[in-house]
Amino acid sequence: MINAFESLVRTDPDGVFFTFVARDGSEHSCTYRQARLTAAAIARRLRSKGVGRGDCVSVDLPNCPEFIFLALAAGYGAFSLVVLNNRLTSAEKLSRLFDLESSGIRVACRIDEARAEMLMDHVADDLAGASRLQSGKRVIMSAERDAVFEATHFAERESHLFNDKERALVLFTSGTTGKPKAVPSTWRMLTAAAESSNAVLSVRGRGMWQVALPLYHIGGFEQVVRSITNRTPFRLYARFDAARILKDAARVGFTHISVVDKMLQDMLAVEGGGPALAAYRCILLGGGALNPATIARAHEAGLRLYASYGMTETCSQVANSLIDESFTGGMKLLPGYQARIVEPDGRGFGRLAVRGPGVLSNYLNARAAFTADGFFLTGDVAALHEGKIYVKERTTDMFVSGGENVYPAEIADKLMAIPGVADAYVFGAPDPVWGRRPVAFIERTSKPPERGGRDQAFDRLSPVKTARFGREVTKPQVRRHASRPLAPSRPSDRAFVASVHGQLEGVLSKLYHPKQIFVMESLPRQGIGKIDRAAIERIYSECLDVRRVILHRVRIPFKKPFVTAKATLEFRESVIVEVVDAKGRVGLGECVAFSSDWYLPETIEQDIEVLRGTLAPKVIGEVFLHPREVSAAFASIPGMERFPLACGAIEPALWDLYGKIVGKPLGRLLAEEYDVIERAAHRERAHGKTRTPFGNAREAAVSAGAVVGMGSVEETLASVSRCVEAGYCRVKLKVAPGSLGVVRMIRQKYPHLFITLDANQSFTDRSIAELRALNPLNVAWIEEPIDLTPCGGSTARAFARLAALQRTIATPICLDESFVNEREAYQALSYPELRCFAVKVAKFGGVEAALKFIFAARSRGREVWMGGMYDTGISKRMHAAFQTLDEVVMPGDIGSTSRYFDVDVTMPPYTAERGKVTLNRAGYEFGLGCGLSPEAISSVQTDRIVIE
Repeated sequence: MINAFESLVRTDPDGVFFTFVARDGSEHSCTYRQARLTAAAIARRLRSKGVGRGDCVSVDLPNCPEFIFLALAAGYGAFSLVVLNNRLTSAEKLSRLFDLESSGIRVACRIDEARAEMLMDHVADDLAGASRLQSGKRVIMSAERDAVFEATHFAERESHLFNDKERALVLFTSGTTGKPKAVPSTWRMLTAAAESSNAVLSVRGRGMWQVALPLYHIGGFEQVVRSITNRTPFRLYARFDAARILKDAARVGFTHISVVDKMLQDMLAVEGGGPALAAYRCILLGGGALNPATIARAHEAGLRLYASYGMTETCSQVANSLIDESFTGGMKLLPGYQARIVEPDGRGFGRLAVRGPGVLSNYLNARAAFTADGFFLTGDVAALHEGKIYVKERTTDMFVSGGENVYPAEIADKLMAIPGVADAYVFGAPDPVWGRRPVAFIERTSKPPERGGRDQAFDRLSPVKTARFGREVTKPQVRRHASRPLAPSRPSDRAFVASVHGQLEGVLSKLYHPKQIFVMESLPRQGIGKIDRAAIERIYSECLDVRRVILHRVRIPFKKPFVTAKATLEFRESVIVEVVDAKGRVGLGECVAFSSDWYLPETIEQDIEVLRGTLAPKVIGEVFLHPREVSAAFASIPGMERFPLACGAIEPALWDLYGKIVGKPLGRLLAEEYDVIERAAHRERAHGKTRTPFGNAREAAVSAGAVVGMGSVEETLASVSRCVEAGYCRVKLKVAPGSLGVVRMIRQKYPHLFITLDANQSFTDRSIAELRALNPLNVAWIEEPIDLTPCGGSTARAFARLAALQRTIATPICLDESFVNEREAYQALSYPELRCFAVKVAKFGGVEAALKFIFAARSRGREVWMGGMYDTGISKRMHAAFQTLDEVVMPGDIGSTSRYFDVDVTMPPYTAERGKVTLNRAGYEFGLGCGLSPEAISSVQTDRIVIE
C-alpha cells in the first residue's frame, strides 16, 4: 500500500487524498503531500520513543484523520497497528490487549483519542510552522525547510525498505461465538484483497468511496486501501448520517459506498434521497444475512446494490453479486479466491472453506481451522454452484431442539419476509423440555409497508426469499399458541406480534416456530451496524419469567390509634405480594388499599380478587423483557383502569425482581428509566448534568419526613419534639378546623423546621379564614384543605374549587386524595394554580406510570414529593428509592415504620436514623433492598394465597 501511496504523492502531490467530515458537519481536506509528511513525522516520533520494526501500536480511535495518518505511519515505520473497537468498554479493550501480549506480541505504545491529540501536538512542534486542521487536530501543511526535508527523506528511505509481507494490522473478531480472536493481516493481504475487489467494482482512476463504516472494522479500513490502490480520493465520516451522506453524494458525485442493512434502511428512509441513491454505481451490502424486505425496497428504488460475503479473516469481501432480476442469492467469488464445501449434505450445503490473497494464515491467540489442502474453514454453512457461494449461516448458530437440528437463519429469513419486520435475530434459548427452543427478536419498520408496490417488487425477487434456506418445510404443522407469549411495551406491538405469529402458521413447522417473539424499537447493534447478538442474548437472559405469585394478607396493629380528620385507624390491613421467577428469585410489592373506601374507592377485598383472578395469571402467563412492559400489559386488560392500587401492588414487585436479576438497586433503575422517558419526549438533558442517585456506591441515604397524627396540644408538641430529636428535617401535621393554633405554637418553638400540613379535606367555606391565617407561618404546603363533596364527584369542579382557593391564600395547596388515579392526576396538571402533588405510586398503578407523571409534572414546573399510606417497609423503600431522583427534592412521608408499628415485616428492618433512610444495605444491594421476615409475616398474616 505504501508503494501505491508514494506513487500518488509523486504524480499528484497537491491532489486531495481524503476529505474528513467531522461530527459537527464541517469538512477538512488533506492532500497526498500533507498526509505523507504527517505520517512520516508520526513514524519518526514513535521510533524515537522506542517503537521498533515489528512492534505493535494499539489504536483506540473513532473515524478521524489521525487514524489514516497512523495507518500510513505504520507502513513507513514498519510497525503494525492493533486496532481496537472504539465502542468497547475499557475492560474489554484491556482484556484483548492482555490476551495478545500473553501470546507473545509486544504492544510498544497505546494511542487513544487523548494520546493522539498529544502526538499530533508533538509532531507539529517537530515540524515548525505547522497549521491546524479545523477539527482541532494538527496536520502538517507547511513547515520550515529542514523539518520538511527530514520528514520527506525519512519517507523516501523507508518506502524503499517497505516490505509488504510484514504484518500491517491486527483486528479482533467480535467474540459473539467465543473468545475474540486476533486476526493479523499483512500489507500484501490488504492490498491484494483491495485490488481483487476493485477489479469487479471499480474502474482504475475513477469513482470515489464514501467511508462511513468504522475504520476499526475491516470493512471500513479496506475502503481506504481500495481508494489508494485505485488512485482515487475518498471521504471519511466521523459518524453515519444518512441524510448528510446522500446530500454529499448528490453534490460531489460519489459513486461507491459500503453499508450494512441498518445503514441502507436509514438511507432508503431519507425523504427525497432517491435520486442520489440511484446514482451510486455500487452500494456494497455486507455485515450479515440478506434482509429480504430491505432488498425489495432497494430493488424497487432501482439501486445498484451488491450483496457481499466476507469477514475479518479474509480482509473483507471474497465474493459479491449485483442484486438484479436474475439474483438467486448466490455470490460470485472475486478474482484469486477459491471455495470448498466440506461434508456437504444431500442438497450440497456444508461447511464453507475459502482460500485466496486476503485469507489469514493463523490467528495470533488461537488456532485457525484449515482443510488438508489449505482452505480456511469459515464457520459458515453454504453451498457452491457454478462459481457462486450460497451462504446459509454460521454453523455455531445451529442448535438442537428435541433431537433435531434447527438453523436460526431460516427462521429469521421467514420473519423478515413479513411486511413490517425491518430486521430479526433468532437464537436457541434453553428449554426444560426440548433442550433449546427458538426465540426471536424483531425490529419493526419505521412506517407500515404499503400494499402493492413494495410487496410486488419483493415477489419479483422471490428467489431471494428461498435461496438461503437449506431446509424446506415440506409438512408444515400449524402452531396453535405460544407457550409463553411476549408482552410488548405498546399495544400496537402486542397486536403486531399476534399478526406475526399468525403469518408464520403454515410457513414454519412447529419445531421452527419461535417460542417467544420480542419486539424492539431498535435491535442492539455493534459499531459497524451489525446486530449485537451477545447484547440481545444478554437482554433475554435478564427477562422477567414469573412462575408463582404469593399474596400475604396481613393485619398489623398500630402502636396507638392513628387519628385523621376522616378516620381513626387501630390496625393496618394490607397485602404483601411476592413474585417468584423460574430461578427462584423473589420480587416484593404491597397493596396499600384500605379495608373500606374511606380514603380511595378501591378496597382490599376487591384488590385481592383482581390480583388473584386477573393480574397474577397475566404476569405468570407472559414473559417481559423489562418491567416497563408490565404496565402496558395491564393497560391492555379491559376495566383494569378502575384498579390502580391492585396494579400498583404487583407491578413494583417486578421492578424489585428485575433489580435482583440485573444486579442494580431500584434507585438506579428509576433514574435510568426516567432518562428513557425524557429521551422519548425529545427533551435533552442540560449539558453537563449527571444523575446523582447511587453512582458507583452500593448505598444511598435520603431524607425522610415524619407524620404526626391529631391529638391534644401537649401530645402534638411532644410528638413533634421527638421527631426533631430523631433528626427528621420535615414534619407533617394532621390538622382540622380549630387545630391550627398548635401549628402556630410549633412554629414559634421551631422557627426553622420544615412544616407541612394535611387537612384531609376537613375545612369548609365557613372555616377558610383559618387557612388564610396560615400565611405568616411559612408552612411549605397544606394537603387537601377543603371539603370537596359540594363538587358532586366532579373532578373538574373539584380542581377548579382548589385553584380558586389557591388564588386567595399564600400557603401552597398540595393535591393528594382529590385525584384517585393517573387520569385525574393529569387532569389536575391543566390547572396552573395547582403546583404541588403528593405522589403515591400505587395510585398511578405502578412505577412506570408514576415516573411518567413525575416527568410531566416537572416539565410543567410543578413540585412533587413522595407520599405515604401507613405502609410497611416494602412500599416505604419503593417511595424512598423514588426520592433518589434529582426531580424529587423534598423529603417524603418515608419515615421509620417503628413510629407506628411494633412489627416490621421486612429484613433488614426499615429505619430512619437521624432522619435519613439508608437504602440497599450490605447483603441487600439490589432491587428494593429487602426481603420478607418469615417470623414477622407469620405473626401478622391472616391469609396466604398462592397462584401458579
